[in-house]
Amino acid sequence: MLGLEAFEQNVSIPDVKIKPELKGYNMMSFNAEAIDTIKARGYAAAMANDSLLREVAHRTALSDEISSKKSAVGYQLDSLMISEVDILGVLPREKEMIKQRFHLKFEDKISRADLDRIIDNIYGTQAYDYVTYELQGKDEPFDLVLNCRKGPVHQFGLGVRADTEEIVSVLLNVGLNAHKLHGHMFDLTAKISANPYASFHWSYDIPKFPTFNGTASIRWTDLNMLNLGNNRLSFNYLSAKQELYLSNIKWKQLDIRGGIRNEVLRMGNVRCQMHECYDLNLLSNDFVSAFLDSGTYTFDDGYFPTRGVSAGLSYSWTFAGFPHRFNNFHTLSADAKVVVPIGDIFAFIPSFDCRFLLGDNVPVPFFNAIGGSLPSRYLDQQMPFVGVTHLSAMKNILTIYRADLRFKVAKNHYLTGIVNYLRDSDTFRTYANGPGFFGAAVEYSYDTIFGPLSANVHWSDLTGKVGVYISAGYNF
Repeated sequence: MLGLEAFEQNVSIPDVKIKPELKGYNMMSFNAEAIDTIKARGYAAAMANDSLLREVAHRTALSDEISSKKSAVGYQLDSLMISEVDILGVLPREKEMIKQRFHLKFEDKISRADLDRIIDNIYGTQAYDYVTYELQGKDEPFDLVLNCRKGPVHQFGLGVRADTEEIVSVLLNVGLNAHKLHGHMFDLTAKISANPYASFHWSYDIPKFPTFNGTASIRWTDLNMLNLGNNRLSFNYLSAKQELYLSNIKWKQLDIRGGIRNEVLRMGNVRCQMHECYDLNLLSNDFVSAFLDSGTYTFDDGYFPTRGVSAGLSYSWTFAGFPHRFNNFHTLSADAKVVVPIGDIFAFIPSFDCRFLLGDNVPVPFFNAIGGSLPSRYLDQQMPFVGVTHLSAMKNILTIYRADLRFKVAKNHYLTGIVNYLRDSDTFRTYANGPGFFGAAVEYSYDTIFGPLSANVHWSDLTGKVGVYISAGYNF
């Protein structure tokens, strides 16, 4: 699709054009019979033009035109001097915004890797269907020309997911001005399931300044309805959250955001034993926090990456609320994951997650929670842990260590062995005391255009049970 325009411009240039008859075959024709047929028809089409190809070969056989030309510049291995930058396919104001935001002012050498990263970042704004570049000029310094094709400004999304925990979930999304580089943008997302939520996000982007954001969301969780008698933890939970913050703050490879948050939390019908490090008398209240988040993400694929790093660090100070008073407390959480390729078919993926609640008698709605395969599925603070379905409550100081060994069985087919280990404690002083908990799983996945199809068999000494988890569709 990205090469269609160039193809239409160039198709009339060659002396010989070969187009096999491929009616009945398309971009999804990957089975063995289709591949053999396509190759055979391509060969037959080439043989039909044999005399023309031989004429071209004869005319060019004794030519020294190519050898007399100056060798091409090895841009893959070297850096080149760039003098001017021009951007085609954008409005004049957008051109200046792109230059300012992505530092497109060159009077020095730039490497291929640096330029590819800039192109990726421009494409990552989702404002353009494609972004390509070309270097113009015979010698250094070259002129850099970016070619952008404007994409749709608004968006509508629909997603469906099925698994053995929530059965079926539907995600709806409407974005107004969602793919603009500046101005007001509005986004509404709603999940319809046994664990529903809705969120509204407003942002305002102007050149040379961080992005202003405002969000409002509400979510409802009722594990009493979902547990089917198997949950370690049962309760219902209402969360209504509002945030005002600044984002699009860049520091080296980090994206940073910070602001103020107000949360109305209501927790009821609790049918389990919570750890005594939490204030069990404060099940409902309004809480006000200041927060600061940072993160980086360089994976080459969202579900089956072959390289890259993901890392995040978050801090919040919950200092006020009503109608009930409480001791202010701090929340510090971090995560990191890296993909280490082992040849072409194996990948070792170690990861780490932690969440520390620092303070006396932390209100119970902020308790540390683990379980399942998806982060923040039932609660914002939920951390995945294979071997435990739904949720399990943990103590104030929580760490999880995990390692995945993924084997690419065939194209789009993956087999993964997973082990994870957690430790938790009331305080750092007692972190080494008491047992930790272990979990393991073997998972098979098939990557489709509609999202991964996965099934795993898991076990944990926290539950002492073997379980099965099956899912189809993208994570949400």
